[in-house]
Order: sequence, then C-alpha cells, then structure tokens
Amino acid sequence: MDRNGLIVPPEFDNISKYLESGTMTQITDNLKKVSDKIEGDTEGIIIRKLIVWLNTNTKRLNNPKDERKFKRTAEEIMLSGERTGCCDSATLYTALARSKGIPTMQIITFSKKWAEGLSKGESKAATKGHFFAASYIKDVHENSSWVIIDPDQNVQDIGRVRITQLDTNNRNIFNDYYAFAYVKDYRDVAIDGIKINSKNNMAIIQEKAYRKCSREIFMNNDEYER
Repeated sequence: MDRNGLIVPPEFDNISKYLESGTMTQITDNLKKVSDKIEGDTEGIIIRKLIVWLNTNTKRLNNPKDERKFKRTAEEIMLSGERTGCCDSATLYTALARSKGIPTMQIITFSKKWAEGLSKGESKAATKGHFFAASYIKDVHENSSWVIIDPDQNVQDIGRVRITQLDTNNRNIFNDYYAFAYVKDYRDVAIDGIKINSKNNMAIIQEKAYRKCSREIFMNNDEYER
C-alpha cells in the first residue's frame, strides 16, 4: 500500500483495535438497546440489517450548510433521527457494528474527480470526499476478512445492501475515491494540530492529504470497479 499522503495508516492485523470506542463512537446504553434487537445468522446479515435500520430510523439530510457536520457523537446522531451526511452515517454504523462485536474502522477519502480539478487549478468545493466503513467479518465457512461498506447507501431491503471485499493493498475505493485515513474514529485524524471537527477543518485536511499523495497512483488505478 502506497504511504504517500496516508495520514493514518490501517492496522489490518490489529483486529481488537477496531472494537474499541473512539471519541465520537462511544457505545452507550441507548445504542446497545438498538443493537441488541438486531440479529442474524451471519455477521454479513447483521451488517445488512444495520444499514437498513439506519435508513428506516434516521433521515439522511442534504443540507451542505448544516453546522452539525463533523460535530456529533453516534448517540447524538441516533437520538436526533437525522444524519447530516456520510460522516454521520459512518459514525453511527461504526458504533452499532462494534456493539455487535464486529470490528469496524472508518475509511476517509477524497474524490479523485475533485483532486483532478484541483490539480488543474479549478475552483474546488469545501469538501469533496466520502466516509466509508470496513468491518472484519466471518463468512458461512468461518473464514474472516475485511469488507467495505458504504453506510450512507440508501437502501430499505437487506438484499440490496452492497458489501465488497476490501483490497487491503489498494487505497483506491470503487474507482471514484482515494483513502487517506483508516481510523477507529474520525477524530483520530490530525494534521498540523488540525482535527476533523468542522467543515472548514475537513476541507483543510482533505487538501493537505491530497498534496502529499502520489497523483500517478490514484489517477491511473482501475483495480476497483463498480
């Protein structure tokens, strides 16, 4: 895995780390009450049910000016019934998955299309990227592996939830995004003392990460396909 611009590297072999709570992903009594009701024969089924629960019980908003972005804990997001974006979706999913005993990390990315425009001097959006999650699960044959999930996907049926094997050597995500942090909690990301706790700081960190990356790698890699 290329390390240029990788702000927080993954620890794929340190499975227990991703069962630990972070600042924004504390497992509270309210979260545990919800996760205790979600059951499945396999961890893959549980993951799918968690994504459907997110869409059934919280509303995904589309207001880029929402000042709650990058500021709320998993419990606060759940109790509000509103997700302001992919960060909220990943944060709530991460806490719920861990409360089911499923090791889960957050993968923070920037848009490769945004990066290409930035390299050409085009004006850029405040933030243009996505928060994914990766969970370490067993299949029906008891084989374990990391899988990548988009907790922000809008699905109401478990059969439509997309789960994909994670290529642990490749930072390109679905051809559209490039990862710069693999964390147990997005507040673990810091560059020059700046943390992800506001829209402005997210934009600063995203651009700093991009400037440190090997453009040739993320702009010319087609290993991931939709």
